[in-house]
Amino acid sequence: MNGMVGLLHRGLLVTTVFIVVLGCAQPPREQLDAAQKAVDAAKAADAATYAKDDFAKLEQQFALAKDELAKQEQLLPIFRSYSDANAMLVKVVEEGGHVAAKAAQAKEAAKTAALAAEKEAQQAVASAKELMTHAPTGKDKAAVEAIRQDLAALETSLGPIRQLIDKGDFVGAEAQAKAVKEKGAAVSAEIQSAIDKTKAKKPTARARG
Repeated sequence: MNGMVGLLHRGLLVTTVFIVVLGCAQPPREQLDAAQKAVDAAKAADAATYAKDDFAKLEQQFALAKDELAKQEQLLPIFRSYSDANAMLVKVVEEGGHVAAKAAQAKEAAKTAALAAEKEAQQAVASAKELMTHAPTGKDKAAVEAIRQDLAALETSLGPIRQLIDKGDFVGAEAQAKAVKEKGAAVSAEIQSAIDKTKAKKPTARARG
């Protein structure tokens, strides 16, 4: 009888251990993969540039979730719980979608701004070129030639703006376009100043009489 009881106890012990082992929490691998894809998607949407603060927060949330996973992995299997890590990963997936969408919207707005700035830069250079046709010659020839060279360099700088736009660097393109526009206005001012000086030097008909 005692033998039967002992056998029964051992059977119950084995069953209990088996149930505990089966009941050990499993790491949320699929959720981890989904979170990684969400972060990668946000990065592919240029969130690091067009949603910088939000992307940094997203990466931090993902890092904390992975830290929680690592923390649980250090515990004995029967003591592991991945509920917090899973909830954090779910949040990363959700936030990742928002960040990617925000970045895409900001990038489109930056593209519009870059194209507008490019057009303004082109207009500034065209205005300077038109004004250059009225530039004086004679004694101020050297100064005018220097302005002409500045204008030629300015016109050449329009190409890189288009290249930046084609590459998707709308922030850089807008900044460079604004610089060209400002330089174009400065060149036009130089040309106009040279024209005004020449007009001032010419004697009027009454003075010649």
